[in-house]
Amino acid sequence: MDVNEYKQEFLQEAREYLDELNKNFIELEKGNSDVINEIFRMAHTIKGMAGFMNYKTLEELCHTLENVLGKIRDGEINVNEEIIDLMLKAVDKIEEILDRIESEDNDEVDIRDVLTNLRKVIEKDVKVDTGVDKNRDFAQADIRIDVKLTDDCVMKGVRAALVVESLSEIAEVLGTIPDEDKMDEKDFDGSFSVFIKGGDVERIEKVMNNIAEVERFEIHRLSPDEDKEIKGDRKDIKEKEEKQDKKFETIRVSIEHLDNIMNLVGELVIGKSRLLQVAQEYDIPELKEAVDIMDKCIASLQDEIMRIRMVKIERILNKFPKMVRDLARKLGKKVELIIKGQDTELDRTVLDEIHDPLVHLVRNAIDHGIEPPDERKTKGKDEVGRIVISAMREKNNVIIEIEDDGRGLDLEKIKEKAIERGLISPSEAESISDDEIKMLIFTPGFSTKDKPTEISGRGVGMDVVKSRIEKLGGSIKVFSEKDKGTKIRITLPPTVAIIKALLVRVGKEDYAIPLSNVIEALYVTDENWKVIHGNEFLYVRGKLIPAFKLRDLFKVRDGHPEKEVGIIVEREGERYALIVDAITDQQEIVIKPLSNFLAKIKGFSGVTILGDGRVIPIIDVTTLLGG
Repeated sequence: MDVNEYKQEFLQEAREYLDELNKNFIELEKGNSDVINEIFRMAHTIKGMAGFMNYKTLEELCHTLENVLGKIRDGEINVNEEIIDLMLKAVDKIEEILDRIESEDNDEVDIRDVLTNLRKVIEKDVKVDTGVDKNRDFAQADIRIDVKLTDDCVMKGVRAALVVESLSEIAEVLGTIPDEDKMDEKDFDGSFSVFIKGGDVERIEKVMNNIAEVERFEIHRLSPDEDKEIKGDRKDIKEKEEKQDKKFETIRVSIEHLDNIMNLVGELVIGKSRLLQVAQEYDIPELKEAVDIMDKCIASLQDEIMRIRMVKIERILNKFPKMVRDLARKLGKKVELIIKGQDTELDRTVLDEIHDPLVHLVRNAIDHGIEPPDERKTKGKDEVGRIVISAMREKNNVIIEIEDDGRGLDLEKIKEKAIERGLISPSEAESISDDEIKMLIFTPGFSTKDKPTEISGRGVGMDVVKSRIEKLGGSIKVFSEKDKGTKIRITLPPTVAIIKALLVRVGKEDYAIPLSNVIEALYVTDENWKVIHGNEFLYVRGKLIPAFKLRDLFKVRDGHPEKEVGIIVEREGERYALIVDAITDQQEIVIKPLSNFLAKIKGFSGVTILGDGRVIPIIDVTTLLGG
């Protein structure tokens, strides 16, 4: 059998386990001993998969790691920072091996140092190994479960380990026949028995029925006066078929395939608009009725694809506890990381693009924001700094906030550096607002640090953070108070593929404005149009809103319409009025990204194709107004 066909699935599943391992080791260090069984199970599963794929180096490393974890689980090794350091280094080495497997299709990585250190930990064990087999005490078992895996189960050892681990969560597992090491071998046929103590039959049945690739199981009560057998080979044919179908409930699909499907859905949306336009232009009721039905189907298809593409933000935040721990220790600081809203979902494309900016912001918070313990004590703070990453849905957007209780931004120092670097003049520094000063940290190359460091101060690379977020159609805002801390708020659309937009006309050209930016629309009249000191405003419900005429911004010289329309939009919490000639329509549009050359033009996030084939620009409110 050629196992290479399972390589990508193996790599993906193993990497998912790595994220969980890192997170759980940090929890273990904090004193949460409940995670040790989960850690052990994941290490054992990776070992089993590695053995099946014939990656001997990875298998040996996981086996040794598993030995240490077993002693931690049994209370023979006490957990401390040094032990956790070693565990995390082992996980890093596993990741290095996976990278090698992916790039060169072999696991030839030097693991001698990690193995030596792991074995030293085992050798320091003060308890005596009696040499008694781990499956020694079957006499105490009161239930035996005989299991037969399906013939088409590929990784039988891994599936068997999952059965054992699942049973261990509801009862005490005393051992297996054959033992777990034998089940990891390639000639394991998928038949085994698990001996447990204190189990409940109904719960066992429920657990076993929820595990895929189990052909049948039998539960035997073990007692001097009773040997009751409960067969799990299904009560009837229908139940057996339902069980056999369980393994098809979920499948792995590559992001490339999902992207292709999303593009095709986009083309369907454009085609639907064209058909609807033809039906209206030629007054064909039958065609319009057919298009209406198709519209509902496309909308449902679009919703399903969007739902499939949505991924919990937990996927990228799982990496942060280890990163924060490592960096804090390197800088001699004490930092507690709190993560909220991990179930918040984003489109996979948005999630991938936002990962690096978040890493940069958190690293800067540790390096430049959080003070060393002694400095924090002097300020009357707890010596342990806090960083809080929170994610939430708000209206049609996703909000991500990174907050620390560190030094905060020194606005005077930022102004001095900005003047020194020629970003603002001394006279401008006198009139600039605090919010504008804070946004200077996003200027390319700006930093308040005199010397660059390996980690970099807050400001270095912040322009990249801002541009990446704006490219996704999002915005970023800074809140900070000196010696109290800093909070950076990122606002993002949940998806970037198909959006609802307002179509507006300026002169002879049409433009699209994302509805997520639009608050309301109203006619411009002599009563609500105000010019104060040469600046134009719309006066709406007692408030002056800065106004910008798109015909001026785009240098349109065509005749003015009788009535102009003000589109009130929101950018970074502030409201502005975009003045257009008319609103022509409201519809769903497919965003097509700009080419590399055109992507440099500010004010536009992409283009869309209308039903009649016209290509119109999509306005990016943030960059259009000089954000």
